[in-house]
Amino acid sequence: MRHSHLLLLALLLTALGIAAHSQQPTALTAYQYIVELSKLGVNTTSLVNELNNAISLEASGQVGNASAVVGGLIARAQSLMPSARLWYVVGIIAKAVASAAVIALVAVFYVKRRELIGSIWLRARGSNRVRGGGPCRPRTFIFNEEVAAVALSLVIILIVFLTAQSMVSGYTQSFSAIGYLGPTGKLGDYPSTVIVGQPISLYIYVYNHMGVPTWFVVRVFVINNTVAQPPLNQTPVMVFQRVLMNNESWIEPLTLSINSTGTYRIISELWMYSPGNLTLVYTGNYVQLWVNVTQVVPSG
Repeated sequence: MRHSHLLLLALLLTALGIAAHSQQPTALTAYQYIVELSKLGVNTTSLVNELNNAISLEASGQVGNASAVVGGLIARAQSLMPSARLWYVVGIIAKAVASAAVIALVAVFYVKRRELIGSIWLRARGSNRVRGGGPCRPRTFIFNEEVAAVALSLVIILIVFLTAQSMVSGYTQSFSAIGYLGPTGKLGDYPSTVIVGQPISLYIYVYNHMGVPTWFVVRVFVINNTVAQPPLNQTPVMVFQRVLMNNESWIEPLTLSINSTGTYRIISELWMYSPGNLTLVYTGNYVQLWVNVTQVVPSG
């Protein structure tokens, strides 16, 4: 009977382990939908909040609840996808039609410039008499070919400038950032010397400017190696993760203690799940704090 209970417990733990392991690919699928919807112009704030809730539930061991949240998120994202794609195409067509209309108006203005400007002139100066210029080339400002060409050139330059501005505004330099804030949640007042076992309180600051919602993972290490450079090939003491909207910041409290004397570095590496291929990649960004751990705090 005892062996059967142990076997049942082992099977239960195995099942829980499999569920926890399979949750990550499902969450990544939800993340992929969020990124695609964002690129199509959909406001994905509520979807990101749901995914962060699922990540938090899984981290606290509530794998079943996390799976339920992710499943509902995926179903909702799938229902939004057809209309999002349709409106994205409609938007592209509308921009193309608007550009074509502007070009057509410019062309019509150029071809009918004499009649149009003449009509406007007559409306404004209807009481005046207009005399013909005879067989010679018109010398008035209104009908001067060179003036019309200059005006057309200015219109074309304006159109090109506005188009370029639209393209430039649509392109943003992608980057992310990570830093430490002090115990009060502000820059400065970082601990430099602490007693063995004394809690060290900091805040991790992460900023997303990748252009789309991005799933970030922060790996925290405590090492006494003064030359090792990130990414470190060892097990982190803590891991935090969160999906951030574009231009969103994230502040995560960090509290730890060191139980032996020496000079240590508290390093936080910033990783992310690539929006393109969903692989976990190192962003190249990290932050570190040097801490001297002693038996007693030096006087003075």
